[in-house]
Amino acid sequence: MTRKRKYLPGGILAAVAGAFMAITAGGSASAGSFPEHDITFIVPYSPGGGSDQQARRLQAGLKEALGVDIRIIYKTGGGGAIGFSELYRSKPDGYTISNVVVPNIIVTAKGKDVGYKPEEFAYIGMTAQALGALMVPKNSQFKSLEEFVAYAKANPGKVTVAGVGSTGGTNTAKLMKLLGIEISYVPVSGGVGKMIPMLAGNHVDAGVTSSSHAVRHSAIVNTLVIAGDSPSEMLPGAPNEPGWTYTTTWGIMAPPGTPDDIVAILNDALNKATPRVREVVIKNGLTPMSQTVSEAKQFIADAIAQN
Repeated sequence: MTRKRKYLPGGILAAVAGAFMAITAGGSASAGSFPEHDITFIVPYSPGGGSDQQARRLQAGLKEALGVDIRIIYKTGGGGAIGFSELYRSKPDGYTISNVVVPNIIVTAKGKDVGYKPEEFAYIGMTAQALGALMVPKNSQFKSLEEFVAYAKANPGKVTVAGVGSTGGTNTAKLMKLLGIEISYVPVSGGVGKMIPMLAGNHVDAGVTSSSHAVRHSAIVNTLVIAGDSPSEMLPGAPNEPGWTYTTTWGIMAPPGTPDDIVAILNDALNKATPRVREVVIKNGLTPMSQTVSEAKQFIADAIAQN
């Protein structure tokens, strides 16, 4: 007796086969329904710093664009290395992203056993950039860059200057070499959110960070000099040091191996969120940025080559 076989219609058979292939392939098809639940946004620095401000600015826009909540968590320490390492080990499914700071991600990767390589992350896009700045407390004895330099030359190593981790140390050393002075560097772990109280309480003589913090905390600090050769509209009267090529750039990244289609969805959401905060970004002394995924990759490649 011959058993009759039942055949599925061609369209149904193709659909079943396609679904099976998507499952066994590990899921590039998952991007079709991405995202389905909350996304965790790692901030590698303390609350109140530039990374936290960026995350908070973008949170509402990302939520609207993606249709899910954006849950911000803090993983501080090591000049950002703790948070970057956390992201590096996270599942590459798009549900964990992180703030990234350039050149911090590159400088910290040079440390011993940090456990990640900057070129391996999936970069979603850069959103804002600021020049470097040398700041002093509002009631500082130094009312100008000239006074600061004169005192430091007369008292080598006595002036204390704070910065965030090894990145801050590198940028501070470059400026001090240009100024021809010797200072004592004070590394701060956790981000600018930890450094501003040190300046407010006169625990250090000065601080080096991005000009956006000088703008945001202008009631607490005075700016003695900013990097580059372009005056800042938000810091009128602050002189420039053309030889000091210190810039800080903030962006968003995902774990290595995150599928391209998911990165594309996140990039689209980011570019929908950034115009909503453009005015606030400019008001805080930052230059807004918008990038495609390929532009973000190239930006990082160029930064790695320069650092």
